[in-house]
Amino acid sequence: MRVEDNPDFKTIWQLAHDWAGEKSDQTDPAAISSELRLAIDRLIRAIGSKEISGRWKGYRIFIDESFLSTIFDLRHYIRFFIWVRLNRFSKNYLDNLYVKRNEVITWCDTILLLDPPPCWMSKHLFDKQISAKETKSYRPANETEDRIRCQAIASALWELDPAIHPVHMAQSTIMQRFGNGRDYSEETIKDWIKNVDPQKKRKKGAPPKIQYKIELIKDPQLED
Repeated sequence: MRVEDNPDFKTIWQLAHDWAGEKSDQTDPAAISSELRLAIDRLIRAIGSKEISGRWKGYRIFIDESFLSTIFDLRHYIRFFIWVRLNRFSKNYLDNLYVKRNEVITWCDTILLLDPPPCWMSKHLFDKQISAKETKSYRPANETEDRIRCQAIASALWELDPAIHPVHMAQSTIMQRFGNGRDYSEETIKDWIKNVDPQKKRKKGAPPKIQYKIELIKDPQLED
């Protein structure tokens, strides 16, 4: 399925309008609001810093720092530079640059610390159905919901970075707090999420010391 027809993808132009509470078919590109400009800026900078991935007409951009990728992405580097430095943009460009739903939601939760755009709120990891059964300490109604929630969080984070070790995943603040992991042992959480682990066979022993693509903060309650 093409990204144009996939509800899990939206263009920067579409998503920024939804975030700003505006209609994309009613905007004069020469006179955009400050709210819309801020929404565009957040998304553009997130792609540029690889906090979320971008797709130009369905093709990933800024995949790595290789020579071939740099050549392929040259036009995109120029577009991003023009926006960041000169505050100028092309509507056609932004309306062909796509971002993915689960990446944006995870980015909003773990990095931006803001609610995701309203169009994707109903599919948010912490949607209304789960929230209605939670207490103020983020405790779902039963263990089944805890397991599903932990698996959903792990799946979203592993799509951003498959290298994340299950130990670090289980100990992370987002898993401990929003996955309700504080009520379970680390082994229980690891057992729950192993079925969604993209690397089924990992080396035994201590987790490797590598820099992940996203910052996972260890839950303060687990600190010695």
